[in-house]
Amino acid sequence: MKVIILAILLAGTFMSCQPKKEPVSGTVKEVIDRAVTRFYEKLSAAQLDTISESYILSSLSDEEKEILATKFWSFNASVPVTVSLMRDTAQKVVPFWLAKSGFIKTDVFVKNEEYTYEVWKKDFDEGTVGLGINGFDKHRPVYFISVAPQDSDQKLTITQVTPSEYSLGTLQKGAFTYHDWDGLILTEVPEQLTGQTLFTTVRGRAREAHLVQAFRKTATPSSENPDQIILTWSSDPTSSVNVQWRSNFKAKSGKVKYWIPEKTDTLFNDASAFEMEDRLLQNDRYVKRFTSTLKDLKPGTLYHYSICSEPGKWTVPASFKTASVKNEGFSFIWFGDTHYSPIWGEMAQKSVKRHPETAFFSIAGDLVSTGLNRDDWDQLWAHGGNTFTTKPLMPVPGNHDSQDGLGAWMYKEMFSLPENGPAKQPSEMTYAFSYQDALFLMLDATLSVPQQSAWVEEQLKKSNAKWKFAMFHFPPYNFEEPYDEIMREWCSLFDKYHVDMVMNGHMHYYLRTKPMFNKKPVGSPSKGTIYTMSISIPGKQVRWPEEDYAVARYKDGPLYQHISINGNTLNYTCYDPDGNVKDQLVIKK
Repeated sequence: MKVIILAILLAGTFMSCQPKKEPVSGTVKEVIDRAVTRFYEKLSAAQLDTISESYILSSLSDEEKEILATKFWSFNASVPVTVSLMRDTAQKVVPFWLAKSGFIKTDVFVKNEEYTYEVWKKDFDEGTVGLGINGFDKHRPVYFISVAPQDSDQKLTITQVTPSEYSLGTLQKGAFTYHDWDGLILTEVPEQLTGQTLFTTVRGRAREAHLVQAFRKTATPSSENPDQIILTWSSDPTSSVNVQWRSNFKAKSGKVKYWIPEKTDTLFNDASAFEMEDRLLQNDRYVKRFTSTLKDLKPGTLYHYSICSEPGKWTVPASFKTASVKNEGFSFIWFGDTHYSPIWGEMAQKSVKRHPETAFFSIAGDLVSTGLNRDDWDQLWAHGGNTFTTKPLMPVPGNHDSQDGLGAWMYKEMFSLPENGPAKQPSEMTYAFSYQDALFLMLDATLSVPQQSAWVEEQLKKSNAKWKFAMFHFPPYNFEEPYDEIMREWCSLFDKYHVDMVMNGHMHYYLRTKPMFNKKPVGSPSKGTIYTMSISIPGKQVRWPEEDYAVARYKDGPLYQHISINGNTLNYTCYDPDGNVKDQLVIKK
C-alpha cells in the first residue's frame, strides 16, 4: 500500500514539474516578418518567385501556424455564437485553417454587384473567438463574417474586437462590407443570415500575409550616397524649405550645408532620419529617409545647397529660391495622375527647362499606381530626375496612393508637408499654404469629405488672398462618376467664398469647365469657379459623351498645366510634352 501511495505522490510531483504550454503569443505581422527573413536567408531570387502555400506551411512552426489561424481577427462574445464566414468563390486556395478549425461549408451564398461568397459556419462557446488569415495570396475581396447567438432568446454583446478600427454593422441587402469600397453593397443575403452582426473590413487586409508571388525588386536600390532628393514646404515658403532624401540603412546621420552664392558664410543643418521598410522588396528591404528643415532663410533669395549621409559623400550642389514677401508675381506647374510613368517623367523634366521661373510643382493625386510598394516610388523619383531638387513639390494623395483601405502611410513617409489640416484627421494629408497673394487648399478626398468641410470653410473665411485654389483627386465634374458629397460639402463652399480654380485628376482625361456656380455655368470667372482636370500619361477613354459644362476637353494625355499670376491677371496654359499649347485662359480681376 505504501508503495502505491508513494508512486502516486511521485507521479503527481512529476506532472506538476512539467512545463505548462504557454498561450499562443505574437501577431500575424510578426510571424510573416520572421518568415520573410528566413526566406531571404535560405532562398534565391528565383526561388522566392516560386514559393507555394505548401512550402510556406512546411517552413512554419506549429505555434506560428496557430497564430496565423487565430490572430487575424478576434473578438469576445458574451454568449455562445455561430460565426458565418463569407469567402469569395473566385479565390482558388481555401485558407489552410478554415476546415481544420471546424468550419463547415454550407450550400448558401451571399452576393454583391461584383463577387459571390460561399458561406462557412462554425459554433463557438462564449468567450474569445479567433479567426485566421485570408490566405498567402493577395486576393483583394477578403472574407468577412457575421455573428449570431446560438440561442435566439439570448442577447449577444460583442467586445474586444481586433482590429478595432473597422465598424460593426448589420448583415442585410444594401450593406457594404469594405470600407475602401463602400459603394459596393450586398445584393443577395439569405434570410437565415439577415439581421446578424456584420464585421466590416478593408480589402487591404489581403496584404497582411501575402507571400505567394509577392516578392519584388527595385531597379534603383539605395546606397550610402544620398539620392531621391526632393524639396517641400512644411511652413512659410518665404523663410524655410524642407530637404528630403534617401540613403541605405548604413547611413548613420545626415546634414545639409547651404549658402547664398558669392557670400562667404556656409551654414549647416542636421537632418532627422527614420528607417523605412518594405518587407517584400527583396533587394532593398530597409532604407533610411532623411529630412532637414532649413529655417530663418531670407525671403526672395537664391540659395545653393548640398547634402551628405554619413559616411557618404556630399552631393553635387543644387539650388532653391525662397518666396518673396512682395506680391511680385509667380508661376507654378501642376500635373494630373502621374502613376510613376517615364512618359510623365520626361515631360516633367522638359517643363522645368521650358519654365525655369516656376516656383513649385503640384500633383493632383495618384502619384504612383500602388502606394504601398516602395519600388513604385523609386520609379517615380527616378523618372522625375532632378525636377524636384530645385522646385518644391506640394502634392495631394489619390486613391492609388491611399490604397485598399490601409491609408497612405508610405505617401506620408515620402513627404514633409504642413501639419495645419483638420483636427482628428491624419496630418499632412489635407493642408493649406500661401504663396504671395494666393491661397492653396490641398485636400485629401480619399478621407471623409464631411469631416473636413468645417476646416475648408475656416480657411476660406479667414483668407484675404486675392487668388484662391483648391486641389484634390476626385473631380466633381466628369461624365463617369457623380461625386454628390463633394458637390454638396466642398463645391458649395467654393461658391460661397469664391474659389477661382479647382484642380483634379482621377478620370484620365483633360477637362476645363465654364465658370460654375451652384452646379450651373455662369458668365464670368468672377462669379463662378473653373474646374480643371488633367492627366500626365496617355488616356484610356472609350466612351466620349458630351459635357455641356465643358469649354475644352481631350481624351488623351500626357499634358501639364502652367499657371502664372501677376497682380490682377492669371494666365492658364495647358501644354503637351513638346510645348504645344492645348488650352489657354486669361482671368483678370
